[in-house]
Amino acid sequence: MNSTNDTDELQTKYAKALESHEQGELNTAVKLYRSILRHLPDADLVQYNLGLALYTQELYAEAATSFLAATELNPGDPDYWFNAALALKQSGRYQHALAAYEKALTLSPNDADILYNMGCCHQAAGDRIRAMVVYEKALAVTGNHSPALNNLAYCAHLEGDYDRAASLYQQVLVLRPDHLAARYMVEALSGENISAPPPEYIQQLFDAYSESFEQVLLGNLSYRVPSLLKDLLADTIGPGKKEMRVVDLGCGTGLSGQAVIEYATFLIGVDLSANMVEEAGKKGCYDQLIVGDVVKFLQGVEEPFDLFLAADVLTYLGDLEPFFQATANCTEAGALLCFSTEHGGEPGWRLQVTGRYGHHQSYVQEMAAENGWQLMHTKGAEIRKERDQWIAGDLYIFKKI
Repeated sequence: MNSTNDTDELQTKYAKALESHEQGELNTAVKLYRSILRHLPDADLVQYNLGLALYTQELYAEAATSFLAATELNPGDPDYWFNAALALKQSGRYQHALAAYEKALTLSPNDADILYNMGCCHQAAGDRIRAMVVYEKALAVTGNHSPALNNLAYCAHLEGDYDRAASLYQQVLVLRPDHLAARYMVEALSGENISAPPPEYIQQLFDAYSESFEQVLLGNLSYRVPSLLKDLLADTIGPGKKEMRVVDLGCGTGLSGQAVIEYATFLIGVDLSANMVEEAGKKGCYDQLIVGDVVKFLQGVEEPFDLFLAADVLTYLGDLEPFFQATANCTEAGALLCFSTEHGGEPGWRLQVTGRYGHHQSYVQEMAAENGWQLMHTKGAEIRKERDQWIAGDLYIFKKI
């Protein structure tokens, strides 16, 4: 490939690849980049651009391979290492990602974005303490990095350092007065008892959480509500016979849908988080998935459901009257409502310092009865862990009368 014609051809092909990439024609761009690399395997910028195109296609493992190839050809470019780290994190290879962030940081030691994303990687890997140290370094570089400040507050919150968390959330609000999550957490930590969080808060929380949701819940927090509700159903009405229209409210990544699929002749999942719904789709158990608020969805239902499932959903609702009204209005006598709550020690409901709600058993049963639901079975359960301590919850099955 030394002739002028060959060089001109490769330059033309590269220009076409860049144009296709810019216009979003990613398959074409990837093919052209790979064609060029067969003739110019040492072209680090082509490898890098190939990685960018693959990353945009969410082919994270392949993108990481391309970015790492670029770092081998030109180890002195911090952008190559940074993007390799992003792709490795998205692939779940956290330790490899952290090593790549370290390389990027060595080359660009005062880059707050590298530090922030490195903190996110520690956090995704379940190491909040190291994440906090790195977020603090990012804030030392630039004190107005609101994402680092918010994540530092969130980690302090999860670690149970509520005073520090409240102070940090207040600092977030100074930088971002419109930051809904920070405002909601300040309200929770200050003892305010608002009836429900802003929908945008729930959406943002679980969109960001979707990638590591199951790893954290099942691995770190011993989350078991879906299986507990499945067992409660089996104890109450027997094994499933695939004869019910089932709606999984707040379906998350689909763990609940998988748990009750044996009861469903038709299964719909609903969740505010588009990212969660995307993950749920990978389970292959749903006939339909909808992104939206669960109460608003129920208010628009035309064909009645036989079974409503709400695993760990009412922990993000205080006042339950709209929920019970909405379920009652889109079903018929004999339908079942199966859900979990966090145990509330006080009458009624209470927004807790965790940002989740606790509900007293008497409040749940009274509110359900007022809306035509008859209690069939309830029991207490340890539903998940928080800082190595079990969270007490309650499981319920009601029947529409």
